[in-house]
Amino acid sequence: MVLRTQEHAHQKEFAEQVENFIKENKHLGYTTMEEFFQDVARWRLRFLNNEYEYVEVRKHEYEKLVSAIKEMDLPFLGVTDFIEQQIKSVLKKHSKR
Repeated sequence: MVLRTQEHAHQKEFAEQVENFIKENKHLGYTTMEEFFQDVARWRLRFLNNEYEYVEVRKHEYEKLVSAIKEMDLPFLGVTDFIEQQIKSVLKKHSKR
């Protein structure tokens, strides 16, 4: 019985965390927990189906790169474009071997 009570308390705390996240981050477009969890499931399935690889970049480094690309007037639309172009360039050089 104690375990069920603890489990319920953890579930309630988790639900509150998600609700608070949604309220504090309205700019992300979530209005309900259902919308949030559908998006979470979609992302997780993409990862588990091995469709994509994900690379974590610290937010402050990502933001610095955004600024650097703009300030240096580099020919990239943004960070994603920069990374994709770098990958293509390396693969092209590698395939010529």
